[in-house]
Amino acid sequence: MKLINVIEINPLKYSKEESELPDSSDFPDSEIWYKEWVKSVSSLNFNFSPIDNDSYFVDIEVIDDENLGIVLEADLKEINPEEIEDMLTAFDGGIALMEDDKAWVLPTCCGDIGNIIEWKKILEDETEKWNELWIGHPWIFYKKVNGKIQLSDYSDLNLKDAKNIQAHIEVDELELKTELEKAEKQQINFKNRISKILEKMKIKNFDRISEMLTGMNKTT
Repeated sequence: MKLINVIEINPLKYSKEESELPDSSDFPDSEIWYKEWVKSVSSLNFNFSPIDNDSYFVDIEVIDDENLGIVLEADLKEINPEEIEDMLTAFDGGIALMEDDKAWVLPTCCGDIGNIIEWKKILEDETEKWNELWIGHPWIFYKKVNGKIQLSDYSDLNLKDAKNIQAHIEVDELELKTELEKAEKQQINFKNRISKILEKMKIKNFDRISEMLTGMNKTT
């Protein structure tokens, strides 16, 4: 089992040319969609791929500083410099749970990279009942059982309304703790990289802004 810090990157947003990315609904076969995705972004500067063939989620560890700079420049260019701190939110994304090269849990709508704190709450929970893991919606629930963490599949119903919740995957609690510690260090490194890039871009309050973009302001 491995936890990966991911952010959602739609290459079309950062293209300097008129491009059109394939809609996954047009390609039910994820392998075909992925090939079309690669073809569509081949003219861009990006040299990374999504972690899952059905998403735009990219491992923050594989994004080099050049591409990260492209992302930051595009995200900031339409914001009034005096309003940056009021307008910015953390990168869409969060924690992806991978096992055997398969994505078992991916961030959902409205989730962001700062939601690592929600995963850490699992370790703090002393109950053995189903609880909500807030990583966006649809919802996912977890339950601690004899040193294991059971995670449900996605649910369109919240915890109050969900019935007969079933475990979708089970992971070792100590292994989850170790992986979260690694992910937290990656997040800190990502924040520091962003801070340096923003400083070179002569962005005011670059350190504070890097905290916001990586969701680390949620823990302060």
